[in-house]
Amino acid sequence: LDELIDGLGLQSEMMDLRADDAAHGEGIVIDARIEKGLGVVADAIIRWGSVTKGDFVVSGMHAGRVKFLNDVGNKPIKKARPSQPVRIVGFKSLPKAGDPVVCAASEDEAKELIRLRESELMNAERAEFENEVELQVTGTAAKQGSFTQKAHEHYGYEGEEEGSNNSIWIPVVIKADSHGTLDAVKDALVTIGTESKLDIVIDPVEMSTGVVTMSDVVMAPEADA
Repeated sequence: LDELIDGLGLQSEMMDLRADDAAHGEGIVIDARIEKGLGVVADAIIRWGSVTKGDFVVSGMHAGRVKFLNDVGNKPIKKARPSQPVRIVGFKSLPKAGDPVVCAASEDEAKELIRLRESELMNAERAEFENEVELQVTGTAAKQGSFTQKAHEHYGYEGEEEGSNNSIWIPVVIKADSHGTLDAVKDALVTIGTESKLDIVIDPVEMSTGVVTMSDVVMAPEADA
């Protein structure tokens, strides 16, 4: 690790890589979670510009205003500069790990960024839907066909021969406090299914972060989870 850090430092000097810390901050979300007494806490690395307390921030479809800004030692700082890991408190909802985070000049600009991203997402989903071949099936055939298709797409499951009932399909609903934990739990459950001697297909029918809500409770039995 020390050699990697030294190599990166040398390359940056040779290439004269610089960042403008006076510009609006831009970075990447590393992880996000809900902490008692603080609310949504997002760990991020600043790539360009700077982030200060009171800035409006947007990541994906999530926005907020920076209430607290801490370093990796959880000590308060006034400003986060390029290449600095930082802990941001102030998002209204959980951003996703890996999503860009940017600073907006005002709350109106933050809302406009989200509106544009919502429009882009809707257009992408509409285009994907129009390209899909919709099969008109009903009842058990539709349900079983959907399950088999998901298993094939996500886990490479090819299904059983016609008339065989040896496969065990297990739908699950996963809730976690952060996206990192969510992905880890999903991978662990899928691995259990694929490594089992039995023919088990574990299908996460719903994955989300935060506390368990009434809609989660209602949805679980409807999905046979």
